[in-house]
Amino acid sequence: MKPVFRRAITALHSPLKITLAGWLTPGILGLLQMAALFGILTGVLHFEVHNPVGTYAMMGLAAMAFAAIILALNVWLGSVGQFVGLVLMVLQLVTAGGTFPWQTLPAPLAILHHVVPMSYAVDGIRQLMYGGNPATALGDAGVLLLWLTGALALTAIGVVRMTHFRTLRDLRPSLIG
Repeated sequence: MKPVFRRAITALHSPLKITLAGWLTPGILGLLQMAALFGILTGVLHFEVHNPVGTYAMMGLAAMAFAAIILALNVWLGSVGQFVGLVLMVLQLVTAGGTFPWQTLPAPLAILHHVVPMSYAVDGIRQLMYGGNPATALGDAGVLLLWLTGALALTAIGVVRMTHFRTLRDLRPSLIG
């Protein structure tokens, strides 16, 4: 799936509109995936969730933030951005503290724990799911919102930049290729 549509850029649609259109489709798919995951956790595996609404909201916010980050990487770096997104995901899986305590990481990776968004998603979900501190979860949600808005802003800037390199061929592409 293309992150943004070249035809919309060439037709001079609003960069904000193009950015939101490129983000909402994967974002909504992420929300649906989180709903399925939440259903499996609570319905099939019978996990007891202390704050179900808050937990799902945090899961949804994380999905929307990650969709925005991947979109920004794709707009700015193209296919290389997809690879960078994959590397970022692997780094986040290691440093987020979801599979093992982040305190056991080597110093360079422990520093990343405080930077990458997945750390805040994992912590926020834990706080809400197991009855932890709601203020901590709210702070985690704030960090995810910062990542989300920053990624969308970078995407919009990238889309504006793309409008300077448009051609008529982009508006009316060749049938042959």
